[in-house]
Amino acid sequence: MKPKTMSVRKLPRKVYSGMGMISKTRLFMNWLLHRQSQTCISCNTLTGHFSEYSGICTSCSVQIPWIYKIRCVHCGRPTFCPDCLRLVPSARYYVCNRSAISYTPMMREWIGQFKYRGNEKYASALGEIMNRAYRAMRHEFTGRGGSVPKRSLWNVDVVTCVPVSETRLAERGFNQAQVLAEEIARRNKLPFVSLLARPQDTGKQSFKTKKERISSMDNAFAVIPDMAKLLKSLVLKADSRYTSARMQSVTVLLVDDIYTTGSTLQACARVLGEEAAEQGVHLAIFCLTLARS
Repeated sequence: MKPKTMSVRKLPRKVYSGMGMISKTRLFMNWLLHRQSQTCISCNTLTGHFSEYSGICTSCSVQIPWIYKIRCVHCGRPTFCPDCLRLVPSARYYVCNRSAISYTPMMREWIGQFKYRGNEKYASALGEIMNRAYRAMRHEFTGRGGSVPKRSLWNVDVVTCVPVSETRLAERGFNQAQVLAEEIARRNKLPFVSLLARPQDTGKQSFKTKKERISSMDNAFAVIPDMAKLLKSLVLKADSRYTSARMQSVTVLLVDDIYTTGSTLQACARVLGEEAAEQGVHLAIFCLTLARS
């Protein structure tokens, strides 16, 4: 299932309502029951009992820059994308990327609070944003007509994430991409497995140019031992009706926090795909990121 370049995705109103469209009922109830129990972690005003996201007031919720429409179906960019037009299709190691939100100054602050300052209060809200983006992604690729997605068209077998180095893990105490990936897996009853490791610390990507980002990703990642066997066992446990032929093809959801050039996802997908192919397993890798820079 490969999307066409420079197509525009439009989600139905039903999916919009799950991606931040504040209902009039919720706004009214927040106004009516103004005895709030906590302050907004973003603006420090009082939040309503019926706020859409944990710890986030309605005023901040409506400012979340959801990506409702995309221009490039490969990287999920909402604007014209010259990068994907220049990229040779055979050099792309993942099917496509979808991002939940645009990387605006407000979202930069939210992600920074969570990622660099370890503010755990943002974890629930960002996890909810990712989950809604996953639901929109599932709707897009299943082409479902009813409430139950068609498994034969698109279904994630395992959720994984972009790893951080031991140095970065010691600094932050957690991997922000793993927290988001585990939240998606938990909410959708999917298995989460850390399939990748990051043997070397490539430094902070935010300070690098596009060329430096791509160069630094060479040999930055490695797969865990017996990855292919683990994937097969996960698929077998997920549905005993799978045939042996089906078990040779696995759909992976690769999660990260920010998409800038795509070099990190590209490097991760290449390592995963090549290692799996050596074991006779084909991986269809779909990527989901929190923000699109």
